[in-house]
Amino acid sequence: MQTHVDAIPKAKSKPKYNHPKRLIGFVVFSLFAVGICIKLGLWQLARAQEKQALLDIEQVTITTLSQVKADNLHHQVSLQGSFDNQQPILLDNQINHKRIGYHLYLPFHSDENTILVNLGWLAASPSRQVLPEIPKFTGLYHLNGTLSAPQGSPWLLGDNISASKDNVLLVQRTDILQLQSYLDTPLKPLLLQLEHNSTVGFNKTWQITVMPPAKHIAYAVQWFALAFALSLCSGYWIKKY
Repeated sequence: MQTHVDAIPKAKSKPKYNHPKRLIGFVVFSLFAVGICIKLGLWQLARAQEKQALLDIEQVTITTLSQVKADNLHHQVSLQGSFDNQQPILLDNQINHKRIGYHLYLPFHSDENTILVNLGWLAASPSRQVLPEIPKFTGLYHLNGTLSAPQGSPWLLGDNISASKDNVLLVQRTDILQLQSYLDTPLKPLLLQLEHNSTVGFNKTWQITVMPPAKHIAYAVQWFALAFALSLCSGYWIKKY
């Protein structure tokens, strides 16, 4: 007896490119990621050139506040003038040897201009409701220091500035535009941080750090290497798709 077996139809093979939208999306994402890496690498190279140009120029110490501009970051200054003690500014959440405290800022008047000066670290009281005692700085002072960008946390919890009954401004960040509105005094766009050996003020806990050109070049190489690796991986995946 002959048994009849029906022929089993063969399954149709899937086309190689069965998801063109997925492939296009991956190509677009890969190009975008590689482009971002290349752009960041070029930006780091540009920063290295800027830093090298600054190093090649012999920087002259700024001696009058009228010379201070926003692009004078990290320049050395030597000023003579007087402090305004009417409305001290305390920058909150400043740590020194695992102790919490504040940085004290006072407006400093020199040649008819005003800049905020960081006078150093003050320890916080056991109760956060009690602010530290702030001494008066009277008479003429000769200050040497470095111009700095605004300090403090970029993430604000509530209002940045709160005023105490003693006319002290407690801030989370030294936002110069906000502070000059509170003080009703035009301020220079940078801060002055005193030299560590200055006899004016308190404990100087800050460090002035400027990234050297070689560091920017190293970061640029890393970004370019990442762009190359992404290109290889993307090309391999597309070839095997």
